[in-house]
Amino acid sequence: MENLYILVPIVFPFIIAFMVLLRSFDTRVLRNIMVVTLVLCNFFLVLLLGKFQGQELFLMSFNENINLFLKVDKFAIFFATMASFLWSIATVYSTKYMEHEGREKAFFFFYMTTLGITMGIALSGSLFTLYMFYELLTLSTYPLVIHSRTDAALSSGIKYLVYSFIGATFIITGMILLYQYTNTLDFSPMGIFGENLSADIEKKKLMAIYVLLFLGFGVKAALAPFHAWLPNAMVAPTPVSALLHAVAVVKSGIFGLVRISYFIFTPVLISVIEADVFINILIGITILMGSILALHHDNLKKRLAYSTISQLGYIILGISLLNHNAFIGGMLHLINHAFIKIVLFFCAGSIYLASGKTKISEIRGIGRKMPVTMICFAIASFSLVGIPPTNGFVSKWYLALGGLEGNKLLFVIILLISAFLTAAYLLPIVVTAFLPAKEMDHNLEEFKDVKESPFPMIYSIVLLTIIVLILGIFPNPIISFIDEIASNIIWR
Repeated sequence: MENLYILVPIVFPFIIAFMVLLRSFDTRVLRNIMVVTLVLCNFFLVLLLGKFQGQELFLMSFNENINLFLKVDKFAIFFATMASFLWSIATVYSTKYMEHEGREKAFFFFYMTTLGITMGIALSGSLFTLYMFYELLTLSTYPLVIHSRTDAALSSGIKYLVYSFIGATFIITGMILLYQYTNTLDFSPMGIFGENLSADIEKKKLMAIYVLLFLGFGVKAALAPFHAWLPNAMVAPTPVSALLHAVAVVKSGIFGLVRISYFIFTPVLISVIEADVFINILIGITILMGSILALHHDNLKKRLAYSTISQLGYIILGISLLNHNAFIGGMLHLINHAFIKIVLFFCAGSIYLASGKTKISEIRGIGRKMPVTMICFAIASFSLVGIPPTNGFVSKWYLALGGLEGNKLLFVIILLISAFLTAAYLLPIVVTAFLPAKEMDHNLEEFKDVKESPFPMIYSIVLLTIIVLILGIFPNPIISFIDEIASNIIWR
């Protein structure tokens, strides 16, 4: 019966969601305090999952080989802890920001259900279970994308659904073919094919299955050419944009890629069937394309969106290089990028809330009115570029080591080029914000009443920025944890 605890971090956010939906609160403040408190409680519930490592909870059986069940392993704990912590901080920010957007009850309902579904993704014990939660994720995030109900939001929502269903088609096709080949879809650190690979293994068939699954999960991870939905989804409120880019959707796609690459196929098998060759081409294109496109957008959130596409390419590269250092670099960047990108989006949201400005060309001099916000934006920008001692430098260092370990010097060069491009599209924003507005006298008048964001928002930004610095200066505890995961799944 104690295994039922595994279900708690999944069910508890749904309880919060229905409390928000069904209960009438006397004041907005009371509701916000309740939501923040309960989300923090869920984070602590996730921390207790470590006591249940290795345990399973079966929910439903469709036949003797296809089961809907949950399992706690180190990788599940890794992803669930990151997601639940960032959700807690984002909730604090949202309580104030969403006063501006309106329809707060609907927002927090879907916001909380998405948290529960994300926990389900983290704790899935099989590819079939992961797929079920993965499709629920599409349904719960769609209302968040179209929250404003404008024509642009509805159009973006349709594109999001179309791309998500394309990905789902790839995944379910790959699952059917995989099941015909193995009669199981359960995750295993040794893969579902075992250690001894047949000499007459059907390379082309297995390559097709792997590529189908990789592309399916790659849609939500914004892998080129399936990336177009992500910039369009920027019409969503800032807290939604931050979670789409940092945790809920794109990182769930990354999570799926790790599961199929290391818990279904394994690095040995992927190398044997040479499935990584085609994937690596798409990854190189994704990294460079995202950086180049980011340079051409004046809209701040759009620029950050294309930046996300490029940075996700870094993480996917860490997965596809199939060696120890690359995996550490990829998983480090999964965490580091999550913290960095939430800071950047929260700063963009604060700028919009304080000034109404959405374009980079319109914010000259705003750093003098919002110094804390823009200093945090600058630190996060330096980290995304990879300037030491920030956390972005550490993860990119390991990715470069992984490229060298795998004799893929070209990818090391691509990482360096992308770092220069990242500096080119982020650092001018910082410079523009702190330039004097004397050449644009109307800005002096427009920014006259501009000031820092309300406490819940500025608190979230500052706290996350401090963590960005701490993760760069003291990365060893997280590196050690990821190293333990890597040691169990990279065994060639």
